[in-house]
Amino acid sequence: MPEIQKTNICCLDLTQDCIDFLKSLDLNVYEGSLGSVFSIKWSKSDFGAKTVLVDVDYPDNLQEYHVFIHDMMNPHQREYINEEHQIKEIESGERRHLECHHPVNTYDLRPYGLVRLYNHLRSLKNHRRIEIIFIGDEHCVEYYSNAISIHDPRSLGQVSNIDGWNLITGAEKYGKRVKLSENGISKILFEGRLNKVKYYRVFSQPTVYKGENLVPDEDYIPLLTNEEGEWVSYICYPSDDYVKVILPQVEDKAALLKNLFENVLFKYFSDYFPDVEARNWIYKDTYKVSDELEIQRRIDAKHQEYEQVIAELEREAQSIQEKNLPLKQLLTESGSNLVKAVKFFLEWLGFENVTDKDDTLAEGDLKEEDLCFEFDGNHILMEVKGINGTSTDSECSQVDKIVNRRMRELKTTDVHGVYVVNHQRNIEPLKRQAPPFNKNQIKDAENQSRTLVYTMQLFALHSDIENGYISKEQARRDLMQVGLAAFHNSLTSLGVPYKYYKENKVICLDLQDVQISVGDLLFYEDDLQRLVGLKIESLQSEKQDFQTFYKGKVGIKVDKKVPRDKEIFVASPIQ
Repeated sequence: MPEIQKTNICCLDLTQDCIDFLKSLDLNVYEGSLGSVFSIKWSKSDFGAKTVLVDVDYPDNLQEYHVFIHDMMNPHQREYINEEHQIKEIESGERRHLECHHPVNTYDLRPYGLVRLYNHLRSLKNHRRIEIIFIGDEHCVEYYSNAISIHDPRSLGQVSNIDGWNLITGAEKYGKRVKLSENGISKILFEGRLNKVKYYRVFSQPTVYKGENLVPDEDYIPLLTNEEGEWVSYICYPSDDYVKVILPQVEDKAALLKNLFENVLFKYFSDYFPDVEARNWIYKDTYKVSDELEIQRRIDAKHQEYEQVIAELEREAQSIQEKNLPLKQLLTESGSNLVKAVKFFLEWLGFENVTDKDDTLAEGDLKEEDLCFEFDGNHILMEVKGINGTSTDSECSQVDKIVNRRMRELKTTDVHGVYVVNHQRNIEPLKRQAPPFNKNQIKDAENQSRTLVYTMQLFALHSDIENGYISKEQARRDLMQVGLAAFHNSLTSLGVPYKYYKENKVICLDLQDVQISVGDLLFYEDDLQRLVGLKIESLQSEKQDFQTFYKGKVGIKVDKKVPRDKEIFVASPIQ
């Protein structure tokens, strides 16, 4: 029986863990490079140009290599040393070298090395190969060549590190959020690692003419897309002799390559790996014994069970997202959509008979307040606005005019105005100004017995109530307080810890006549002003343990890490 040749794999700028994995496959692995990235320092004695000897490293017998793997984001960085780039022998005829010109201080040979490699590959007729490229950011380098015997610099033009791999139409774009494509290979490669992906380029789906119609080219299969549907990763096999796999940057490249080889390339392109293919028959069902078949049956059953569970959880997640949509609209909407979202929240909070005035206005009626209802013997009038900036003084006080009119109509002073604003709605909430009212606007609201509240507060309040930290009854009362609404008035501040230990699970506070006990909950506000609960596990002062402590310096062990410089609160005792 003739000996079966092992597949040759040419690795270009791969990390060591990837190379170690490929060697474990018992294939012939060449550890090559498209060239170094030189760090160059210029001195006053330099004459504006430096000779650069090319250190591209790939096998001489390139025609015998059928798998090429390149990582664009793993440069071989070296310091430029003059002595290593001296040309000591002049051969007959013209011999040229690269030349770096001042003031370039980072000289990347990889685009040049890629062009040399690809020109070599294109010169090979009927050369079967698989190309696997981890795509990075695109950059261009202008190269100059010069002759040894005479000074004759020539520009080779701008060379890109992208063009040499003959990619489909694409554009530079950086991102981290990606989605699986609807095919088995996508799930095999990327399921469970979507949060480990970074992409630097997106691609457009290739098309071909089918008759007179332009249709997607079925030889190109997307593996990952971004949120806009642009391709981030793809596999293509436009001919029987050519396979290309374009991958984004991932944290665990060796594990991804393992999936790619064992579950895709060996399975679907096994003729590129004759040595592996020759041994694969032993794994066919025909040659499995009973216990192997049984464990495979159990694996298949678990896969099916897993898919059913995931499908059910995804349906549940969709239902929850739809239920919570009005809460998200508190942060995004304006106009009638925002009014409806605030009405939804007020009814969830326990206010009764909340009326959207748009639903009661007859044609020609003057619209005044957005929402109205009765609470604690008062007529509550709400003005609701969604704006891109922060509120003007007149916007804050507009509800006062309506309050005065209602007092005259109802012949009572028991009318209370509330101004609700979704401010800076075109900005992510974490980046918005909080509070969105200045001191004068808050003082005016206090003087005129009016409430100011912003929807970020309502969004955070929902979490506090759901976690059991604040009651709906307390929240309803807090929403009606004069001036700027505040929903954490039922808490007492213990100050900011002055020391942290045990990875911030032990905090030190100086208590001033505020009693805390083991088992109590402490709180801090996260960046969205939601309360985060901390259960006290132990108390210690001067190396003595306490069940209860109320005055002096104390170390408090809690059940989770505490961010630094956060004010700590405890529930106020019931009077």
